[in-house]
Amino acid sequence: MKNLRYLISLVVICGLFISCDKDILDKKNLASFPEEDVWKDPNLTRLFLDNIYASRPGFDNANPPIVDNIVDETRIGASTGNPFNILQGTWTPSSNYFDYWAYDDVRKANEFLKGIKEKSSLSQDLKNQYTGEVKFLRAIIYFDMVKRYGGVPIITEPQTRDEDLFVKRNTTDECYKFIVKELDEAAALLPYKDKIATGRATKGAAMALKSRALLFYASQLYNTSNDKSRWADAAKAALDVMNIPGAQGYALYPDVRRIMLDKSNSEVIFEVQYRKPDKEHGWDAQAKPLSIAIGIGPKRCPLQELVDAFPMANGKTIYQPGSGYTETNPYVGRDQRFYATIVYNGAEFSGRTQYSYVGHRDGIGNSFCTTTGYYQRKGVDETNKGYSSGKGSDQNWIEIRLGEIMLNYAEAQNEAVGPDPTVYSAVNAIRKRAGILTDLGSGITQDSMRTLVRNERYVELCYEMKRYWDLRRWKIAENPKVLNGRRYTGMKISLPAGVTLPTDITTPVTTPIAWKYERIVVDPKPSVFLPHMYYMPIPSTQRATNPNLEQNLGW
Repeated sequence: MKNLRYLISLVVICGLFISCDKDILDKKNLASFPEEDVWKDPNLTRLFLDNIYASRPGFDNANPPIVDNIVDETRIGASTGNPFNILQGTWTPSSNYFDYWAYDDVRKANEFLKGIKEKSSLSQDLKNQYTGEVKFLRAIIYFDMVKRYGGVPIITEPQTRDEDLFVKRNTTDECYKFIVKELDEAAALLPYKDKIATGRATKGAAMALKSRALLFYASQLYNTSNDKSRWADAAKAALDVMNIPGAQGYALYPDVRRIMLDKSNSEVIFEVQYRKPDKEHGWDAQAKPLSIAIGIGPKRCPLQELVDAFPMANGKTIYQPGSGYTETNPYVGRDQRFYATIVYNGAEFSGRTQYSYVGHRDGIGNSFCTTTGYYQRKGVDETNKGYSSGKGSDQNWIEIRLGEIMLNYAEAQNEAVGPDPTVYSAVNAIRKRAGILTDLGSGITQDSMRTLVRNERYVELCYEMKRYWDLRRWKIAENPKVLNGRRYTGMKISLPAGVTLPTDITTPVTTPIAWKYERIVVDPKPSVFLPHMYYMPIPSTQRATNPNLEQNLGW
């Protein structure tokens, strides 16, 4: 009798998803269930499904935080290791940190879909729901591969013969069409969020992922002729999510500081769940200053370019006349996302005033301290004290939320027809939630709206692993002002001559200080992003196994 190999670590999975039957947990070898038992026992079927969920990356994919550190968001400070290698363009088909050749997970999904269709004794309603969930998971797995490599082999049945294993790559067009078809089928089978446990795929999640996939497919990297119909399809997919009615739909969460912290967030569409001690991560430890995270130090220090991108509370950029921005007091009067994201010199953080000036324990220039003059606040639980470098935090990883979908809509609709009133409405709603009460003025051109929407994505979705993929799909990463030949900056903050402050970290400073600000370069070398890097290399190990896998150009 054939056994399914995928029912591994079931005790952990049980703790995360369901209350498992005691008889199951009493088995000495949880991976030894005969295949026919899996489809007869509802608990085992659910465990098989949960094992596919357990493979989804979340904070695990941001830990270590590579994606944020190779764009204009953050820097870890090290001039060696994975972020630096990618920044310098020294990655290869055999040394690509971003490799995601996830055909083990595809195989699990294919086995599940075949088994539940042909062998399961579950009710038809439950079969439909589980089938929809796995189709969603298979779609997101394929999407995460296609955004890296372009076309990959589309495999929808369990492979049983040696000749089946040497599959050629499908085209990128074929892959995107397959992903959209999977998501349409998933949405048709899945219930809305109020009828299913949190952390699982829903109708809204399938619709939202379709919005993201179609936005990518419409973007310059894949849509070289700028086919407007692709943009229209992407806009409609996003609008369909925004128009899900009532309690079945989603609403912008009002508190920008707690978007990544509140596990009952009305904005979340799909998330990877965590719960201590069963499943945890190191998000807090990798963000907090050394004086709080003893012996660890931050790995996601915001760059000055990100700081500068946040608008003022009046809606103007810091460069516009009448914005109120001053270089001598640069952190006053910004929109609420700035204060929810950036810990700047003199900000309140974890119940005290946080400093990063030269000479302070947490100051720029000290070992294991900020390299940019700033620390991260977004998503950080300031009350969490019990953590180490790789664990101790259990915020859920928000994979898709309404804010992204609204910006998807604004971008796609602007590209399809220009900045019509619905584009203004979507952008204004995002900005109003951030405390910008003045609506955008009329008469914005399509090009100017494109620039504005892209900046809104930059500040709204920072630290959510979206920026790198945006720069790639817009096909601007090779631009010298973006990721090719650019050295990004931080802020060196110093005390005026003759001014001293208490050396301990708890004594508050009540006297106003005229800080000295100096923009400094933090990247030791210019970044490298060449045109062939838009499509990542097919891993060498996979090409050695399957000679029919054609390598991407330039690798």
